[in-house]
Amino acid sequence: MIRRINNRFSQIPNIVNLTIGEPDFPTPDHIKLAAVRSILNNHTHYAPNRGTADLLAAISSYLASRFGLDYDPNTQIVVTNGASEAISTVFNGIVGNGDRVLIAEPAFSLYKTLTVLNGAVPVTIDVSKTNFKLTPKVLKASLEKYGQHLKLVVLNYPNNPTGVTYSENEVRELANVLRHYPVAVLSDEVYSELAYSGEHVSIARYLPEQTLLVNSVSKSYAMTGWRIGYLCGDPGIIRQLAKVHQAAVATVGTPNMDAATEAFLFGAPDSRHMKAVYPKRRDFLTRALTEIGFDFVPPQGAFYVYVHVPKFFKGNAMAFVEELATKAGVAVVPGEAFMTGHSNYFRMSYATSMANLDLTVSRLQAFVSHQFVEIERE
Repeated sequence: MIRRINNRFSQIPNIVNLTIGEPDFPTPDHIKLAAVRSILNNHTHYAPNRGTADLLAAISSYLASRFGLDYDPNTQIVVTNGASEAISTVFNGIVGNGDRVLIAEPAFSLYKTLTVLNGAVPVTIDVSKTNFKLTPKVLKASLEKYGQHLKLVVLNYPNNPTGVTYSENEVRELANVLRHYPVAVLSDEVYSELAYSGEHVSIARYLPEQTLLVNSVSKSYAMTGWRIGYLCGDPGIIRQLAKVHQAAVATVGTPNMDAATEAFLFGAPDSRHMKAVYPKRRDFLTRALTEIGFDFVPPQGAFYVYVHVPKFFKGNAMAFVEELATKAGVAVVPGEAFMTGHSNYFRMSYATSMANLDLTVSRLQAFVSHQFVEIERE
């Protein structure tokens, strides 16, 4: 749905497009040059299935220094074709016909898609009434209800689409519940470098045996098109999931892996620079949304604001998004892209320039003012 809406609304002249969630920064030059050197040095043949030794070591070192996680590069990490393939590898390797997968909604749509593709049943939980977080109480109730049929619990934080994340204590409480059940945890942490309220804490720190950690270089180093992700977990599980990865894609492009190695070894200043810019954009946009009269979930990470459809609008998010694009020239994503059934929310990405955000605010103000004029006329 996100791609479909992006493609359609992009045809509208002069539209401000806030649909696609990717950094608007270019990949840093030193990372691009690492790929050029890789090609010139003839690193253009098959790499090992799990990834190059240099990249695996760099990922292991990065996770240890940034998040206090201990993953053996030889037995506990697989380099994948983006985080999407890492997620697919987990689902394709663990989830089977008739199994249940627990997904807190709103959520990235890939989780539900892969659940259905594998013949399993998504167990979706609406977390809008608990500040868009899965609580230990609700988690435990679901684990008890579905028992052995529940094979996978999906966590994504900082979250797409809400920008909400979990505190260290909240992560620990979820882990304390999960450790008592024979269930795997897919922890999608691709926005881990974009947490603005304290440091990101991975559930893998408290639940290493059950956690399958997914991350990538896409969001943290502006490398979405390079397609480098990685999957980490227990050695026994990774040994089997590496076979699933190999059957699907064999391996990842060697020059891309060399570029990612450069990012992990020398890209921290670039990541910090980008991270410093996003909160300024977030604060500008959320302050303006508040002044205009929109309600939204206070975002603590990623680069999204999840906004409630205004009360004056008599329709769901999909209808509102259509009208916002055609009448105000602002393209956003309806909440229907992230949950079952109709939604009353829409997602705005602030991974764009301040000029675009300023234009967005002006158009939103005019759009809302016009709606109130129409209401008064009625």
